[in-house]
Amino acid sequence: MAKYTGVTQNTDGSWTYRIKIKLPDGSVKDTRIKKDSRGNPFLTARQAFETKKEHEARIRANPEDNAPKQKIVTLQDVYDNYLDTEAKKKAPATLRKQDSMWQNHISPVFANRDINSITIIELDTFLVNLYKSKSYKYTEGFLKFFYLLFGHADRMEVIDPDRYLRMFATKGKRLTMPEMTQEDYTKADEDAVTFNNSELKIIKKAFESEDGNLKLAFYLGLYAGLRISECFGLRWQDIDWNNRTMKISRQMQYENGQIKLCPVKTLKSVRTVLIPEELYAELDFQNSLQTQQKKVLGNAYRNTERVYDEVADCWIDGGDFVNRKKNGELLTVNSMKYWSKKITPLLHAEAERQARAKKGIHLDEIVPVKYKDFKYHYLRHTYASNCAAQNVSMYMLMDMMGHKKIDTTKKYYISTDNDSLTERTRKLLDEMYTF
Repeated sequence: MAKYTGVTQNTDGSWTYRIKIKLPDGSVKDTRIKKDSRGNPFLTARQAFETKKEHEARIRANPEDNAPKQKIVTLQDVYDNYLDTEAKKKAPATLRKQDSMWQNHISPVFANRDINSITIIELDTFLVNLYKSKSYKYTEGFLKFFYLLFGHADRMEVIDPDRYLRMFATKGKRLTMPEMTQEDYTKADEDAVTFNNSELKIIKKAFESEDGNLKLAFYLGLYAGLRISECFGLRWQDIDWNNRTMKISRQMQYENGQIKLCPVKTLKSVRTVLIPEELYAELDFQNSLQTQQKKVLGNAYRNTERVYDEVADCWIDGGDFVNRKKNGELLTVNSMKYWSKKITPLLHAEAERQARAKKGIHLDEIVPVKYKDFKYHYLRHTYASNCAAQNVSMYMLMDMMGHKKIDTTKKYYISTDNDSLTERTRKLLDEMYTF
């Protein structure tokens, strides 16, 4: 085997060559090269060694032009590479959102720019201008996307490390969100929409009406705080009957007309959720009902769907999904659309009733009507708010909700009714010690 002097292998299997030559002006050219002129890594020792010889000859022939020519890498190149690599791990909904952000906003401004020429001032100005016409939360999505793209550029080793650290890692200097307006501060406190008891009675009655197929889905949102995609991705094998817990590790998505089970939103979203008594009873009832219906209907039981499990990389035929119609047909995230349209008018009527009742007490005041639409995600908000009201440990709730940041969980405790919380805290302090 030939010996390739000055060539070493990297941990990822590629190769690097080192050049150390004394130049006519007395200086020493000492550098390590990991990639060829096209930006590709050296795959063999021989390839690196041959390029090294050519590089050394070029330096000796023209000492003033001794640096290898590097290909300019644009933000478009970085985005394309991201789509070919890391994007494959993302949920379809996330990719659709990122594509929209890229095509409609980022690409026209930055796509053809050299990644090393884009400044933090330009990115900051972009966010400020976007925030003038869009919501704070929408603008925040672009901040996260910039961190993702430039972080990917850093992993590609195509952005100057010092530039990357200054722009995205150095505290006090890195890219941040524009200052939130007072209007958005107020709106942020109202983002967690919850249902009160009178509204929940209306919603429960609606889900129990007609065929009652989605009552269990309603319970999974209200008593376990599941996201809608997690609710319909739940299977009986995820239920631990002995310990009264459920494992959340997949979510149901549609992609090109095909139902898929995909990884949950984030790594933190893989979690174990406690099952309260009401939900346990409903799960037990639905499990027994499915077993009975299979026997009664036989081949007419319609559990014939094919679902691709992206996590396990396999097809599931007629899987053990928790949410099914009585005839065996699989219920999906689209099953909730009809009920959203049906329940919303009922909630609006209840809001008007409550406003009239308040006006009866305060005859000299104008009582505004606060309308709520029915969205499945509001059941999740209601669950979290009620857990906070019952003094469930903030860290326990964070784990069961699958929140990535404690601040996301904390807002439910901040929004809890203060008078009620004070009384519960006083009672807790009164009974703290029993000796």
